[in-house]
Amino acid sequence: MSKDRGARSLLEAAGLVAVYATRRVLQLVWRRVTGKEPPAGPDDREAPLSQAVAWTLLLGALATTARMIAIRYASHLLPRRQRQSLEGAATPGQSEGPADVTT
Repeated sequence: MSKDRGARSLLEAAGLVAVYATRRVLQLVWRRVTGKEPPAGPDDREAPLSQAVAWTLLLGALATTARMIAIRYASHLLPRRQRQSLEGAATPGQSEGPADVTT
């Protein structure tokens, strides 16, 4: 059981690192393209609505994609027994993140 937790923790850590890196890269690209800082958050009144929506859509799509790729890649680095135990722990029809990895 603790091995499953360790493997899940590793996969979640890989996902978090990917999301963080994606956000940092997107911030740099946003500054280059627009010449302005990206919206700080949903309550940032200085950013026009169109920029806030564009930022949210880009960040959401790219961060989710990066997280999925990182978790899938990290799962392939796990020993086969741990991969199989994670895959077996997922219940059909339920999306639980890293346990949902299939190859």
